[in-house]
Amino acid sequence: MTVIDPSLPPLEIYLLGLVDFDEVQKLQRRLVYDQGERGGASMILCEHPPTVSVGRSGSRAHVRPDYEEMAALGVSIRWVNRGGGCVLHLPGQISGYLILPLRPFGLTLIAYLADLHRALIAVLAEFDLVGTNLDDTSGVYLGNARVATVGVAVNRWIAYHGFTLNVGPQLDPFRQMLEEPGPTGRPIRQTSMEAWRQRITPAAKVRESLIRKIEETFRLERHHLYTQHPSIRRKVRADVHAQNLG
Repeated sequence: MTVIDPSLPPLEIYLLGLVDFDEVQKLQRRLVYDQGERGGASMILCEHPPTVSVGRSGSRAHVRPDYEEMAALGVSIRWVNRGGGCVLHLPGQISGYLILPLRPFGLTLIAYLADLHRALIAVLAEFDLVGTNLDDTSGVYLGNARVATVGVAVNRWIAYHGFTLNVGPQLDPFRQMLEEPGPTGRPIRQTSMEAWRQRITPAAKVRESLIRKIEETFRLERHHLYTQHPSIRRKVRADVHAQNLG
């Protein structure tokens, strides 16, 4: 087992609530730069108003509405440099951005991706859900429907981006917005923790579980917790999101 340097700074965790997608991307770039200077790791846990992000494996062809329709629905589209395909970000879904230097943690990119999947599956298990990682595809599934996405990028051997976890978002918008083929060629179906549990799943408890499982998985023993960052100039009100979806 790789021994992690105990002098590394603690995990810096930012719980930001509902935040504009572009604002978080700027913060993420800032944290990647900081990590390269001082080491340690950071994690942002937040939600986004309706936004489609398209990763390196994604395509505009996987997004059903045209640009005018998306504008009418109040949904933005952004191209990002992470792995993975198209992701629809919605309130009720936790977006996690883990900024972690691979070498000090003794990780290859393949091992890091496997660890992220394992941490998400462990979170689901705490809520009596059996998550799986299907062959030849990223993300975590409940049955044949995806409940979490995983997609990362690497800069100077610092991994960033991360995952989304569907706690209790509306599911109709996924069918309305995306038509991304899965391993069998059929469109990927989406589900949520609440859909499988058939009851409310408090996001605060899921965030607490995510923090614990990330720390256990990457053997992080200390963290600092923040509810804001100076570079986030504006947050989004909970009642301001696309009302036409669904």
